[in-house]
Amino acid sequence: MALAIEGSRAESVSEAVEAAEVGGIFISYRRGDSEGQARALSIELANYVGEGSVFMDVDSIALGRDFRQSLHESLESCDAVLALIGPNWLDIRDPAGRRRLDDPDDFVRQEIAAALKRNIPVTPVLLQGASMPAQERLPDDLKDLVFRNGFELSHMRWHSDVREMAQRLGLGNIAVSPSKSAAERISPKRSTAIASGAPAAAPQAPQWLTRRRALAAAAVAVATVGTAIAIPSVRRLMSKPPKPALRAIAFDFTSVDEKGVSLPTGRASASMFTETLGSGVDLDMVAVPRGAFTMGSPIYEPERRRNEGPQHSVTLNPFFIGAGPITQAQWAAVATAHPAKLSHGLDPFPSFFKGDDLPVETISWNEADEFCRRLAEITGRDYRLPTEPEWEYACRAGSAGPFNVGPTITTELANYCGKGGAVCGDSGGKSVASDVYDGVTYDSGAYGQGPVGTFRGRTTARGTFPPNHFGLYDMHGNVWEYCLDMASPTYADAPADGSAYMAGPPGSERILRGGSWSHNPAICRSAYRDSIAPDNPGWQARIGLRVVCTIP
Repeated sequence: MALAIEGSRAESVSEAVEAAEVGGIFISYRRGDSEGQARALSIELANYVGEGSVFMDVDSIALGRDFRQSLHESLESCDAVLALIGPNWLDIRDPAGRRRLDDPDDFVRQEIAAALKRNIPVTPVLLQGASMPAQERLPDDLKDLVFRNGFELSHMRWHSDVREMAQRLGLGNIAVSPSKSAAERISPKRSTAIASGAPAAAPQAPQWLTRRRALAAAAVAVATVGTAIAIPSVRRLMSKPPKPALRAIAFDFTSVDEKGVSLPTGRASASMFTETLGSGVDLDMVAVPRGAFTMGSPIYEPERRRNEGPQHSVTLNPFFIGAGPITQAQWAAVATAHPAKLSHGLDPFPSFFKGDDLPVETISWNEADEFCRRLAEITGRDYRLPTEPEWEYACRAGSAGPFNVGPTITTELANYCGKGGAVCGDSGGKSVASDVYDGVTYDSGAYGQGPVGTFRGRTTARGTFPPNHFGLYDMHGNVWEYCLDMASPTYADAPADGSAYMAGPPGSERILRGGSWSHNPAICRSAYRDSIAPDNPGWQARIGLRVVCTIP
């Protein structure tokens, strides 16, 4: 919110804004199409504006009240309407087989039509891959809906998308206590401490500029000095970036037998594009083809853990994934090109081991997610962390054994601790070396019948080791890589469509994959799963990220 007002006029505007009635957010949805998403969204948005400022259909109406009157009163007092549109929104029918939307008494139709008629901002929120309905399929009083700028809300990016929506609605970055008054929830008056030379209070977080507050402020501004007011709005990029220019690459890949002896080198090819990040820094994104695979490990795989099962079939759509972990140069380029915080601040140089071509590390999941969101803002593309099925599918690259190179692995093919023990090295100047990791003892630095190897004691640059069959580097060892998913004890409830598991409570631990330079080879297997709290960067220099991009 930008108010170009000085002195007492600023106070007058603030007073007028405070006097304005506080509105809210009205969530319109259709049962049988988006009820679950509506409830989840109402809970999330209540963290920003308070429970009393989010209205969700009849569930928000006190018992005994006339719900028709309450719906219209809530619409009249709201500042924004979110019209949730799922894949069945347009065609749900009543018991007689008639389309509900064709009924003038249908409440979903009435809600949206009334908001459009009163010129209340209505945002179509597209769920589960739904598209905007064609104008000719809408009743006359809803046809203007197709001209309202919409927002795509993906279940795979649910929390980050909701945060983006909240920001574009102008709700700010921090939760607002439901108990706070209207005056406490808007920008404070100009402090007398500033005029007197006393130390200024800490800056306030961005607050929600409601429709009534905007109108009140505008009225005072026009009557005084014609102040310009910037009112936030919900919008995606109006023009999509051009599809990337793909090019074909060819590369050699390596495989080994059960003793770690190299087999004849293979030759493979892939498609990729390069994203320019500025300052001479690029990001290579490799195409991963559509396909199905068996996720998890069989019960007979050595060093298998319970959370790697049950094995299950997953089918994935094509996507692009980073050729290697995000480097320190790429991290710094994005953090400096988009310095504004979306949800979390980013240190452009967080890594312990320094080097532009080395993977960025010592970062939390929250920071990794923030990086993806800023990268998406800069490029206009849908960048995010990989889902856990996407990560394992990309890692395996058509293989089915413990590693994408075969039944074992060697330190000539990946960066891990090959000298023995579960964990090697230091963190924060103290040794974390141990034979035990997550309750399991690891003695040898070899896996299966493979050889004992070396311990490099640090991260390595992409290209130090050969790629897998998809053309991806460092899927085993080097740095752990975050996934979008929340942690789960098994795959019993895992999605079969390649989407992320997001059924955990807020603040759930997030999945880590791939192991690191510091860990035993068994911990670097294709199926090995670990997790960590989203605000915890873990041991020094162990955790990084790799990004995924989906292009329609």
